[in-house]
Amino acid sequence: MLFRLLLRLKTLLTRVVWLGLVCLSLTIRTAYADTNYPKILVYGDSLSAAYGIPQQQGWVALLQKKLHDQNYRYTVINASISGETSSGGNTRIKSVLANAQPSIVILALGSNDGLRGLPIDEMKNNLHQIIIACKKQGAKVLIVGMKMPPNYGAKYTSSFHESFKSLSRQHNASLVPFMLENIATSPDRMQKDGLHPNADGQVILLENIWPKLQSMLKR
Repeated sequence: MLFRLLLRLKTLLTRVVWLGLVCLSLTIRTAYADTNYPKILVYGDSLSAAYGIPQQQGWVALLQKKLHDQNYRYTVINASISGETSSGGNTRIKSVLANAQPSIVILALGSNDGLRGLPIDEMKNNLHQIIIACKKQGAKVLIVGMKMPPNYGAKYTSSFHESFKSLSRQHNASLVPFMLENIATSPDRMQKDGLHPNADGQVILLENIWPKLQSMLKR
């Protein structure tokens, strides 16, 4: 059963990597965005790339609208790629920062490392390097944590989730403990693949992130 699940995840991840590279768009273009505003960079994977649903229904597009509605003058840039790992994110972070020049970075990577069972120390170091790069550029970082299903084993799942808390303490960075809180265990908020939130889940996802992000914003 576990072997079949991992095989299905591997096949799906291969597909989303390809789709992500084909469909990558660094900027969420909405009627509310203004290139003269400070930038919020969303740096994640398929959970932030609106995988499987229209872009305008994804939480990043919803964030841009929410900022506008609440009179926060920020432009959201989405540099998320479906299937991205922390290693891939670390490889391209400097060029993305140079292009985006963000004042805030929402770091939402690590899910694919966990799904592939990659070494947690490597993931943690990659995220550490990304955070350092962001801080050197002058951006504040909001870390978005994740959890793994229990079938990955108690030791791995515990260490995986703790790594985000550890990075938050190490860098004195804000933390959203679990990106899919009140989503992952609600089938009506997930797509049929059981991995990605549907349109209803995207709304809840933004609600999970918003309180921590709002405390970092300036009017």
